[in-house]
Amino acid sequence: MPGAAESATVTPDSRPGNGAAPAPSESGKGSVGTKPSTSPKPSGTAKPPASALDYWPSEANTGVPKGTALKPSGSITVTKSGTVIEGLEVTGCITIKTSNVTIRKTKINAVGCGVKTDLEGTYKNVLVEDVEIDGKGDLKLWLIGWTGFTCRRCYLHGGFSGAHPRSNTVIEDSYIITTSPGGSSEGRHLSGIGFHGGKGMVIRHNRVECPVDGCSAALSLYGNFELVEDVLVEDNYFHGGSYCTYAGSVQSKPFPYAKNVRYLNNAFSKMGVEPFPKCGRHGPVTSYEHGNGNEWTGNYWFDEKKTPITIK
Repeated sequence: MPGAAESATVTPDSRPGNGAAPAPSESGKGSVGTKPSTSPKPSGTAKPPASALDYWPSEANTGVPKGTALKPSGSITVTKSGTVIEGLEVTGCITIKTSNVTIRKTKINAVGCGVKTDLEGTYKNVLVEDVEIDGKGDLKLWLIGWTGFTCRRCYLHGGFSGAHPRSNTVIEDSYIITTSPGGSSEGRHLSGIGFHGGKGMVIRHNRVECPVDGCSAALSLYGNFELVEDVLVEDNYFHGGSYCTYAGSVQSKPFPYAKNVRYLNNAFSKMGVEPFPKCGRHGPVTSYEHGNGNEWTGNYWFDEKKTPITIK
């Protein structure tokens, strides 16, 4: 890769690489952090000061607010529209079988799942806010999915995938980190956010990390079950994976060409050391196709000069 003073150019690679195994499957600033008005002053290293990373969410400002009293609970199935779940520590799973549900200021020690809506998009307007979901290192567990939800200021950790969204979803101002190595040895591949096709998703102002063996990507967009369509990826920080992101046009998938997928102003880590010297092991991005409404604008290395990343 070029040095910090140069423009880095990425040639798309449509190989699935560490691609995830199949599983069932606008614009604006987030409210966490304040973006610096100027770039940090150079200090002779490609790595910016830690304070620059504070612009994105972390464990300190996501999940259950400090000091919140929580009441123990087992698994919950919600069938009544308008239900509000607040101030609980759930050991098990919250299954949503209706629209207009709020889960707020709650910790979930996930067993079987964390929060699960339906796969087909029957239910809508599910708000998950100031919630922590802990997968307890279960590499068979994704923590939130599938359709019709907004996950805001969520702290998702400890599963094989933090989120498995499908259609009509928003993930914003959240910290998602995969910390347990494994993946292929368990018959699946890890990710921060794993998306296997669908229409209408916003990934905005999140910190998504998957810096462990067996990780495909911090953000993987795969056309496994549907076309990847109408996806906005904006103002996020990505770290880890085979590539930091698979951008939706993976040629080996049943739906190989993404449509209207926009990557805007995202930061890609550049630690300069193994095992993830180029954000991912092999680079920041693969499986991106120009045209078809897709856009790659303003994306950059997380270094002192915010070196642009361009795609041929």
